[in-house]
Amino acid sequence: MTTSIAVPLEEYLRTCYEPDAEYVEGQLVERNVGEWSHSLLQTLISSLLVGRGKGRFRVMTELRMRVTDEPRYRIPDICVVSIDHPYERFLMRPPHLAIEIVSPDDEPAEMLAKVGEYLAMGIPHTWVVDPCERKVVEADAQGIRESASRVVETDLVGAVDFNELFAQLDWSGPLF
Repeated sequence: MTTSIAVPLEEYLRTCYEPDAEYVEGQLVERNVGEWSHSLLQTLISSLLVGRGKGRFRVMTELRMRVTDEPRYRIPDICVVSIDHPYERFLMRPPHLAIEIVSPDDEPAEMLAKVGEYLAMGIPHTWVVDPCERKVVEADAQGIRESASRVVETDLVGAVDFNELFAQLDWSGPLF
């Protein structure tokens, strides 16, 4: 269950929370983070993409992003921006890709709301990855769909085979 606390926007923007919180309709909204599979998968995806991005794109984790004019700030687990994306303290322009990693306590309706906000903001690619269920959902201008092969791609980052990444989540499995 997500809890929230009322906070003025100016306070939110100048405060560091641990873990960082999202800002929705004047409320701080806690994020579900801190579990083994979530953390490891975030590291694996980030490492893979950073290795590919040199000179083409940047990979950032847990960067605040203004998704609507209300204002509403979300924090994708990972986002990718092209190398020519201008510096912004908080993302105000859409990244190329937003990746959300599902935690066991995440509510499907809340995750769907985030994906809708990402699409409305103009993010061309969103991936929702569930390390427990070993599922990958893609969202883009064509709609929202589960990837049967668990291999997804964008023109900028190329193909990512989540079968390989999921195999590394087991304690006994190989790392990197």
